[in-house]
Amino acid sequence: MIENILVKCTFLELLEREFGVRLQETETEKIKLAKESIEVYECVEDFYAATGWQRDNPEESSLPYLLEQKILVQIQEKLLYFSRIKYEDGLKKLDRQNATELQQR
Repeated sequence: MIENILVKCTFLELLEREFGVRLQETETEKIKLAKESIEVYECVEDFYAATGWQRDNPEESSLPYLLEQKILVQIQEKLLYFSRIKYEDGLKKLDRQNATELQQR
């Protein structure tokens, strides 16, 4: 299936503007990983429950703080969270896979 270029460009713009992650259109593995690293929540309480953020960071857990620091982004009444831990772990895995493939050649 061919992905809509407008959707892809909009996603890449969102990643860069809101989360500071810059990817090129050709970095398909990293784009897929970035998509898998975004979590969508209905409300901040759902985010707290899923991540433990409020428990682990009580002084940095108010919704205004999370939005100001771009930990969460609010789009169309949804909260988006880019899990940097998930993304960075995925990048390490990709690097290991690519290194293994190079060694096998």
